[in-house]
Amino acid sequence: MSAALCEPHTEKALVDKIRDIRWNIVAPIGFFAVALFAVAWFSLTTGGDAEPAPPLGAIGTPIRGTFIPPTPRPPGAEPKATPRAPVFGVRGTPEERDARRRSDLLILFDALRQLHDREDEYPTTGNNVQTLCAFKELDAGCALTEILGETLPADPFEGPIENGYWYSSDGQSFKIYASLEIDLAPGQACQTSDATLLTKPNVICLSFP
Repeated sequence: MSAALCEPHTEKALVDKIRDIRWNIVAPIGFFAVALFAVAWFSLTTGGDAEPAPPLGAIGTPIRGTFIPPTPRPPGAEPKATPRAPVFGVRGTPEERDARRRSDLLILFDALRQLHDREDEYPTTGNNVQTLCAFKELDAGCALTEILGETLPADPFEGPIENGYWYSSDGQSFKIYASLEIDLAPGQACQTSDATLLTKPNVICLSFP
């Protein structure tokens, strides 16, 4: 048999073999190989860096960015108020102690008005917040002993620096502050920017005028 006669049978056999290939397996493999080649080509042409293009509308020649680490929280962030720790051995309930604190502020308020009537001014703190009379040589509020005597009202938890009352005045107006145990309703807390008072929970105040 001549080569010419065998040729049609060879082509037919080749076509049959092509038809027998399992294209559902071969095709995905082929696509994967093409994708792998594309990634390798992109990496070679860009030096291995995949930095995105500059934003649309950016002006000037794109410059490769420099990594900037996240900014840490700056020091001196606004303090957070913490609940008052229970003090053992103190008499009364939180409600009773808070009632006493409110009553003490009223007593101090009246004494400051009496002092102003006599001196024509309030003891000034330069409008800074001070403890009421924890430091007898420094605290302006100690002047209230002229009206109330040597023993001024004190927080039921005692410890006038940590648990006392606070006072601020510019000489013609004043505020007196206390920290309560029971949470206040929204809007009832005294507004202040003083760093010490911001750490106290449930701060209330009386002011004049």
